Amino acid sequence: MCAYSSCQFNVMKITDPAFNYDTFGQSYSVQRQTEPEIEKQINKALRDAYSVINVGAGTGSYEPDDRYLIAVEPSVTMRAQRLIHGKVPAINATADALPFDEGVFDAATAFLTVHHWSDIPKRLNKIRRVTHGKIIIPGTFSRFTG
Repeated sequence: MCAYSSCQFNVMKITDPAFNYDTFGQSYSVQRQTEPEIEKQINKALRDAYSVINVGAGTGSYEPDDRYLIAVEPSVTMRAQRLIHGKVPAINATADALPFDEGVFDAATAFLTVHHWSDIPKRLNKIRRVTHGKIIIPGTFSRFTG
């Protein structure tokens, strides 16, 4: 495992990482449905983690229902869709400014969100600060070396 500042990432290139989900995400929860096999793998990866923070939580497609979960989502449109679908409410925050003490979560997740971050190592370090266990980021990196 590498220190995040020394990791090498090969990520999808996005010209505008600040995609506006408030404008274009009105039907996101209809388009993005939980795939059972991916959900199974995520739960397996979480193992015995009880408290989980989901950063860039969106509508909550892959959040585990059997754990203490805090969802972090900056888009008001995405937060509203969570409530329609019975997901836990999300707090209005970003990976840049997580309002939690150090090491309070057993694990962290970030599903299909990292490609929107302009400084991936910086945000991973912010998530690491509040998490003392695994950070699970499925389907985001095409290659990870370190």
